[in-house]
Formats: sequence, structure tokens, C-alpha cells
Amino acid sequence: SIEVTLKNISGTDVNVKSIVNDFDSNNETGEPKINTDTSTKSPNSVRSFLVGVTDVLLNKDETKKISIPVQVPDNATSGAYYGVIRYTAEPLTRDDDGTKKQVALNASVGIIVLIEVPGNITEQVQAQKITAQRNDSSASFFVAPPNQSAITLKNTGNGFARPYGHVSVTKGGKEVYSYEMNNTDPRSNILPDKTRTFKDEIKNVDKLGRYTITANISYGQGGDILTLKTSFWVLPLWFIIAVLSGLLVALVAGYLLYKRISKRHHHHR
Repeated sequence: SIEVTLKNISGTDVNVKSIVNDFDSNNETGEPKINTDTSTKSPNSVRSFLVGVTDVLLNKDETKKISIPVQVPDNATSGAYYGVIRYTAEPLTRDDDGTKKQVALNASVGIIVLIEVPGNITEQVQAQKITAQRNDSSASFFVAPPNQSAITLKNTGNGFARPYGHVSVTKGGKEVYSYEMNNTDPRSNILPDKTRTFKDEIKNVDKLGRYTITANISYGQGGDILTLKTSFWVLPLWFIIAVLSGLLVALVAGYLLYKRISKRHHHHR
């Protein structure tokens, strides 16, 4: 069963409407995109798993704990299933004209439900790419130093993938920064057949030179290790100005030398 605690903070007695929706995730952050169309059903839907999802009456300021039974259908195959239970408050009291009072424009709150049916679970993660970024923009050359790394992975298995690993930033073979990717409790998931980009802050990459980011990523029981690597250059503005100034001086010197040689050659004739 799933235990849920609801608290009425609307300031009036309400009937809490409850509904189970499917959701998808975008391929960048993993944020859920709720599908409110109940006429279609995702193959990974939990809607047939959750029985007894009913409306709840809540008095003003009341807190109530409810239990939602979970029953796996007999025909459910092994793998990951997911959805969201959404709750929307409708007031029981009415205005003088008889219409129901509005509560926060009927905003809803939701609880994400992840269910993995045991059996033939395939754990497989595919490395997509790793980049250095400054304010979400990737590049190979930076005038202002990058402030994050982005690692994109795809879940090619049929269960929930929870990748993790060590990421190291080096310059000239010397480590200048490191961190653990997806180091949360619980770890963030990648849904089956979806990609997700894990972005983390990097530091100590503000000096002139070439840097390399190396990520060793594991998943599941940690048997397989995926290695991703990328390099980038930090070329500060003062360095670019110095190089351009040097080129300008060289061009001017070359032009003056050419003029002198041309003048000398003209005199000899």
C-alpha cells in the first residue's frame, strides 16, 4: 500500500478530488510531464495497479492519513511502471449566489508513484555524451570559465535506472576538482527508454589551459562501468587580447619591413 498524508490549508472545508494520471519525462532534466488525458493509457501506467483511489473530505485545517492499496495485475510483465496521484480541492461551502467558492484556482498537488514488478529485469544504461557548460551552454573554448558539467545517459533497460559515479576534472594530468554524480538519497531515476542529463557544478577551472573531464559511471549492482571523457580550453580575455595585440604588432612590423624593402629595392633600380 501507499501511505499518503493530506492537510487542508485552504481555510475552508473541502472535498479533495483524486485521480491517477500517466506522466512522461523530458529528455533533459527528467521532470515529469503529466498527461491529463485519461482516454489514453501508457504501457507503463500504474492506473490499473492502484485500487481504491477515492475522494477525501477534509475539514478546515484537518490532516488525514489515507492508505491506497497496490495490486499488481496478473498480466503485468516485469519492469517499471509509473504514474502520479493528483489531488484537487473543491470547497464544500458556497458563496451567497450559490456557486462554490474557488480554492487557489483548483491547483493540484501530486505524488509520483514508481513501481517495479520483479522478474526478468534488464539493467542497461547507454552513455550519450559529456560536455562542459557555462550557464547551460556547451563549448570547447571558454573565455569565461565553465561552471558545470553535463552528462547525458539513456536507460535502454526495462526497469528504473539509477546511475552514479565519480567525475574528475584534470589539467595537465593533475586533478583540480571532483564530485560524485547523482549522489542523493534516493538516487534520481531514468525511466525506461528515456534519456536524462545530470548537471553538476565544477570549480577551479579559471586558469589558462586545457582541461579534461572524465566520468566513470555505474548502475545497478555496479558490474559495468561507462567511461565518458571530454576536453575544453579556458582562454581568458587577457590572453586573447595579448594574442591579438601580438598579431597586430607582427602585422604592423611586417608591413613596415615590407615598405622598407620595397623602398630600398626602388632606390637600387
